[in-house]
Amino acid sequence: MEQDRENDLLSRACDELLEQNALLQQEIELLCAQLRRHPAGEMQIREARRQMEELTEATRGCMPFPSMVSLEAGAY
Repeated sequence: MEQDRENDLLSRACDELLEQNALLQQEIELLCAQLRRHPAGEMQIREARRQMEELTEATRGCMPFPSMVSLEAGAY
């Protein structure tokens, strides 16, 4: 029963993160379209993507946030 509740919470959290990610992706595309209108915009886009790739590689395997279980345990 407890595991079902945890799975439900994780599933809802995952759904919310996926929805937020989709909204962020839309915003990124809109911002990129605006940047492309400027002379240095494409260069800024490439630099931002390069930096994101570096951050992704640097944090691979790291857990930046505590798990949901430990967060819930602290709430009680």
